[in-house]
Amino acid sequence: MKRTAYLARLALSLAIGACGGTAFYLLSLPLPWMLGAMSTVLVAALLRLPVVSARRIRPPMAAVIGVMLGSSFSPDMLGRLDDWVPVTLAAVAATVLTGAAGYLYLRHVAKLDPVTAYFAGMPAGVYEMTAQGGLAGGDERRIALVQATRVFLVVFTVPMVLNLFLHFGSTGGLSLQNGHGALSLADIAILVVCGAVGWPLAKALHLPNPPLIGPMLVSAVAHAVGLTEGAPPYLLVSMAQVVLGTTIGGQFLGSDRGLLFGSALHSLVLVPVMVAIAALAAWGVARWSGGGYPATFLALAPGGTTEMSLVALAIKAEVALVVFHQIVRQICIHMFAPAVFRSIQRP
Repeated sequence: MKRTAYLARLALSLAIGACGGTAFYLLSLPLPWMLGAMSTVLVAALLRLPVVSARRIRPPMAAVIGVMLGSSFSPDMLGRLDDWVPVTLAAVAATVLTGAAGYLYLRHVAKLDPVTAYFAGMPAGVYEMTAQGGLAGGDERRIALVQATRVFLVVFTVPMVLNLFLHFGSTGGLSLQNGHGALSLADIAILVVCGAVGWPLAKALHLPNPPLIGPMLVSAVAHAVGLTEGAPPYLLVSMAQVVLGTTIGGQFLGSDRGLLFGSALHSLVLVPVMVAIAALAAWGVARWSGGGYPATFLALAPGGTTEMSLVALAIKAEVALVVFHQIVRQICIHMFAPAVFRSIQRP
């Protein structure tokens, strides 16, 4: 696709996403900018409109969200890591169980081949699992569709369901300024450095999703040691969410409708099972430790780090807890899933 044509389609996609976000905002739906953009661009993609995924511009926007999520950390949180041990153990256990459930269902019910079922069933990133599954000989198209459908359903339904019980509204927790007071020049400089340094640092350390994880970790350190209390402004964060939603919705463009709807039907069965595992594990941990259930559930939920953390921010849950354990989930899968697959494939 020529550059001019791509830019025109990207502009159209973002405009459709922004309209969806505005509509969701006016309807007071939760996480309007991300969910609205995701929904309207998905519909446009299924209607074969000339939209594209915004993944080429997603990294810098992911860095904005990473810096914002890192701003939820504070100096007093450093002494609370010991309190998180039960949640960490539950995150590992829930990840293993959801991955096993995903594989067993896709292998024996959906009748996918072992490689495709394994990597499609892992509750991790769409792009990472698709790439690793393809290298192992799986069907990349099916892996991508199942993974993308899972992320879409989890991201869309979890905030809606939580809103039914918690009534957190559309923008709760995302005020025009997430920090304390207006940003000073020093605050702006620190936040920019967090994004500029964190991204390449995470890439050098081979961490998953470097554009998000790196800036988030560096921002978390900067806020935890008290260098700044500032956070990116609401307008910039909203723009980043529109890009994120456009990326998720646009990746269905060109998908075979029969294959897409088949994947969606299997995901409609599988996703509630995965979410139920996380919900039960979170319930057990919350009762045992006396911690807050919503944050614990979001920490274990089989969604993306960015998306679940944004939900936590919106409902004023403990974002640091959610961020930390979503990263633990992702790292566990990325580090151990390929090795486990190779070991069980040996004759």
